[in-house]
Amino acid sequence: RKRKKPGYRVTNARAYNQSLRKRGMISLYVPGGDLKAQLINAKIRTPGVSGREPTYTTAHIELIFTFYRLLGWGMRQITGYMEDYWETRGLDIPAPSASHLGERFASLEVSVTQRCEQLARRLARGETISLIVDSTGLSFGRASQWYEEKYAQRAARTPWRKMHLSIDADMNVHAIRITTTEVSDSEGMDAVLPADVPMDRVIADGAYYSIERTEALSGAGVTPVIPPPAHAVV
Repeated sequence: RKRKKPGYRVTNARAYNQSLRKRGMISLYVPGGDLKAQLINAKIRTPGVSGREPTYTTAHIELIFTFYRLLGWGMRQITGYMEDYWETRGLDIPAPSASHLGERFASLEVSVTQRCEQLARRLARGETISLIVDSTGLSFGRASQWYEEKYAQRAARTPWRKMHLSIDADMNVHAIRITTTEVSDSEGMDAVLPADVPMDRVIADGAYYSIERTEALSGAGVTPVIPPPAHAVV
């Protein structure tokens, strides 16, 4: 049955308002040197390799993709925004066209890393952390609606993707991978376990259990906290 959503009264209005304001504060850290050389590939061809080198570097595409996701605009709107963004700063940096962005976004490998300063200090000291791994399905309902509007009939099935996520107990995101639904949870776990982070435990549900994985983790000095299936035999 449907239950009424519980309501919560904000008691720390000042801190709550400040946290909402911080969501819109975007700071860009650009390494030293020629910024245009970092975003625009000046090398046209590579000797011994057929084809032309991409004009826009991956760093430029990732930057535009970040604004694209944060602002929630269309391809043409984000192209105009980036053109004006560089122009107002007096930089002669061209922006990709909307069609070119669509092609680069489709093949873009975005690695998400969110680590607080306290965690960075712990990792610098060589301390170990506990990682929590899980996955969830992502339903793209808009694609189904687009299909209905284009072909005047309901789609046979709603397109789905699967997001694999690894975090620690302090909610720091260590890895995210978006795969198709054919990739199982067990296969996705191998993609979200960071190799540069010392771990003491890996926590997951029973979908990630396998004898080979628990033996491999135990052999590497990591305690697997993964429950076996109900019909398992000791």
